[in-house]
Amino acid sequence: MALFSLIVVLLAERMRLVAEACQFERWFERYRRIMFDDQALRSGAKMVVTLVLPALLVWTAQKLLAGVWFGVLHLALWIAVGLVLFGHGPLRQRFRQYLEAARRGDKESAMLHADRLDESDAMQAATEEELGQRMGQLSAWLNYRFYAAVALYYVLLGPAMATLYCTVRAYHDHFAAQDCRRPWVAPLLKLLDWIPARIVALGFALSGHFSKAAPVLVPKVLDPLADPRKMITEVALAAEEVPETSGEPLCIQPTLALLKLAKRNFILLLVVVSLLTIFGVIH
Repeated sequence: MALFSLIVVLLAERMRLVAEACQFERWFERYRRIMFDDQALRSGAKMVVTLVLPALLVWTAQKLLAGVWFGVLHLALWIAVGLVLFGHGPLRQRFRQYLEAARRGDKESAMLHADRLDESDAMQAATEEELGQRMGQLSAWLNYRFYAAVALYYVLLGPAMATLYCTVRAYHDHFAAQDCRRPWVAPLLKLLDWIPARIVALGFALSGHFSKAAPVLVPKVLDPLADPRKMITEVALAAEEVPETSGEPLCIQPTLALLKLAKRNFILLLVVVSLLTIFGVIH
């Protein structure tokens, strides 16, 4: 069920069959409006309730629908939750706007779109090469946070855990954009990223130049306090060789190269999941 649901969800997302109103960012904004406001979330107890409630609702629905109508409703729940969690139309649109601005040589507009992609860390790039390198690393990081990590939780632990990860990630990004801190969010996200980041970093090394990535990967994996973002971005950059002449502007060559690496890594993930499903490890 896990593999079938993931494939259906990814196909629907790739074909843009999910309406923007049903995608995660829209659901999160609705949820944030009906729950405690940012000031109330200074309370640790309210923050925990806010973070856990969506996952708890999905888990309860899973239990109630298990076995109903020969599992059809249970499968429908998996797919419906997956369509929401993997639907990121606004993110894709911002990324396309950056590429379009970079290709037409509008550096100011490209920088603006780059900052919108990652509001928690302003680009502040001085040269086209620096912007290209940082955007390449950002593309690997965004692919991990919005797709690879979610897919790992979705397949291995079910839609409820994937929902928890997405909720914590969304609140973390929201508070980072507001330049404020709230209890539980940052440490919980770091805990949730601990294993997926290492799996995906290993995937980057296996999907690219392993001999070049290994010296960066091994110290990061063995360090229990390693920052997930640095692990993903540094291993990805070491694993992929950026072509010197690709017919594209300097500020997007690393971006396109690392996007290709991320796609190869995701295919590797799907192959591993398929094998685990065949051998009965994943149901």
